[in-house]
Amino acid sequence: MAPDGEDADRPSQRLDILQALGLIAAPENRPLLWERRGYWQVGFRWAVTPAMLVAVYVGRRMGFEFATVPVLAVAVSIALYNAAFSWIFREYEAQMRLDPGLDRKVTVSQAICDYLAVFFLIYFTGGASSPLALFLIFHVVIVAIQFFRSIAYLFAAWAAAGLWFLLAGESWGWLPAHAIVFRGEPLYAPRPAFTAIWLLFFTATVFITAAMVGQIMRLLRSRVGKLSRTTAELALANQKLNGLYAMVRTVGAERHLQPILNTVTSELAAVLSIPAVAVKLLSDDGKTLHYVAATGLTDEIMKEVVYLDRSPLNQRVLSGEAQVQGRVGEPKGLQIQSELTAVGILSAALAPLRVADKVIGTLGIYSDTLGRFQDRDVEFLGLAAELTAIAIEDARANEAIEALMAERTQFMLEVAHNLRSPLSASLEIVEVLRNGYLGEVNEGQKDYLERVDHRLRALHTTIGGLLTIARTRDWSREIPDVVIDLNELAQHVKHTFEKQAAAKKLRFAVTVEPELPKVDSGADLLEQIVENLVGNAVKYTREGGAVDVLFSRHGADEVRFEVRDTGIGIPLGEQGKLFREFFRASNAKKYTTEGTGLGLALVKQSVERHRGRIELTSDEGRGTTVVIDLPVHRS
Repeated sequence: MAPDGEDADRPSQRLDILQALGLIAAPENRPLLWERRGYWQVGFRWAVTPAMLVAVYVGRRMGFEFATVPVLAVAVSIALYNAAFSWIFREYEAQMRLDPGLDRKVTVSQAICDYLAVFFLIYFTGGASSPLALFLIFHVVIVAIQFFRSIAYLFAAWAAAGLWFLLAGESWGWLPAHAIVFRGEPLYAPRPAFTAIWLLFFTATVFITAAMVGQIMRLLRSRVGKLSRTTAELALANQKLNGLYAMVRTVGAERHLQPILNTVTSELAAVLSIPAVAVKLLSDDGKTLHYVAATGLTDEIMKEVVYLDRSPLNQRVLSGEAQVQGRVGEPKGLQIQSELTAVGILSAALAPLRVADKVIGTLGIYSDTLGRFQDRDVEFLGLAAELTAIAIEDARANEAIEALMAERTQFMLEVAHNLRSPLSASLEIVEVLRNGYLGEVNEGQKDYLERVDHRLRALHTTIGGLLTIARTRDWSREIPDVVIDLNELAQHVKHTFEKQAAAKKLRFAVTVEPELPKVDSGADLLEQIVENLVGNAVKYTREGGAVDVLFSRHGADEVRFEVRDTGIGIPLGEQGKLFREFFRASNAKKYTTEGTGLGLALVKQSVERHRGRIELTSDEGRGTTVVIDLPVHRS
């Protein structure tokens, strides 16, 4: 904030005066207490002229005699120049909002006009002894509020000088006196000595008033300035927190390294309003840094390899301490400082990417302004670097897990394929033997062959389930782009299971809400989901029970598939294991020996491939409900 009054030297005071009078431009960072400082005076001034006319009329009726015509002329002149200022504010409103200097000139012009109007009114109502001279004090107060204290002193000096000028002119006879007469008697006799003493007190009063009001306004402007700066700092801090939140949200939602790093660099650049951000990771041998993500840097820079023995600045950063360069290249510390300077980078700050006690790289922010980064920026960069380091380690761990899962999936596919061919051949051989193509088979042999066939077919089903799970787990393969009509799927479910349900005397119902949207799915994935769930419900529900299947809309963007049964249920302690491969509940094993334990695992994998959700609730002995929500087809 600019200095005021006693805080400024004499040249500064003269500068304030020239700026207020509009003779030179004022700095833009000078605070205004409010916008369009003189606008409120126009509305107030419209009441002055009628008030003066009323005062003249009442005074004359009461017996006061004074220079009526000149006073009325002052009242009319106030109305005229007020109309002119009102027009100026209407016509130049947009310019005055954009140009504080124009607003300042208009406000000063109003103050001068008001000063002259009050001065003439004082002269025609008793001169230096007029009681209306006290209005000058209010005038000084208004000026002190609108401008700085030096300007208030200037108008205080004009007010005092004007009254002393009137006293001198009336005392020496070169200004005619205009006394106020009440019923034939002068209201006060001109006494130069008394008036001079009164003016001494008046002069002291206006200067004290200017000083006090100016001091109050100086403190108020200082507080307003501090409040504005604090508000700006809070807004910047909030913006930075939002940036950190976006980074944390990305870390939580994203599993792969590159998208995380791209978000980190773009968010930091936006939050700090800087042109470039870069992440460099340390090589395994600890001798070089490699750019892995950046915003605002060229491809040529991204290809650069930073050798630590040539970059003292990066060495210091990797030792665990954030570094700031107010000017890139001074002192020399960046290996590629010439490349950065070529793209307009003038200052930089770097922080270590630290995980536990290990530094894995650096996070750098770059500006096209000299000395751009301060302590608060470095503190924020440190927080961002900690989050980024955690995100990098988390993404690396996720990618390592995905690689292991991919190897496991590939192993399952190879094993299943290798088992399927000889198993199919074995089933065909058993079929040949059972049918007696190689000779007559007695009843004992036929019984054994049926048992072998049963076990081989169970194994064939298990291998088929493993193959399906492996395929659904392989996210590198997109599921076929097939649009499923849920009404057709519901009819298929009803046709497939109604005879089986009738054989067990179950109440079996399939309900479909009208006009359901279609769903994107694989050729048979959704059908497998439905058949697995409905098949389990029918299988594990005792005779006389009920199985209900419901297809419905869930919100604007999803459909819901729900299966309810009154079957054996699932023990509470085992419900958390239901979606594991080869797991079967203990009461299910007792109810029937048939089952691979792959059905629900396959359902969960398939639902996840559809970007859907599955929820299972069960009460042992009373039944189970499975709810699946799937996104609708987007045309």
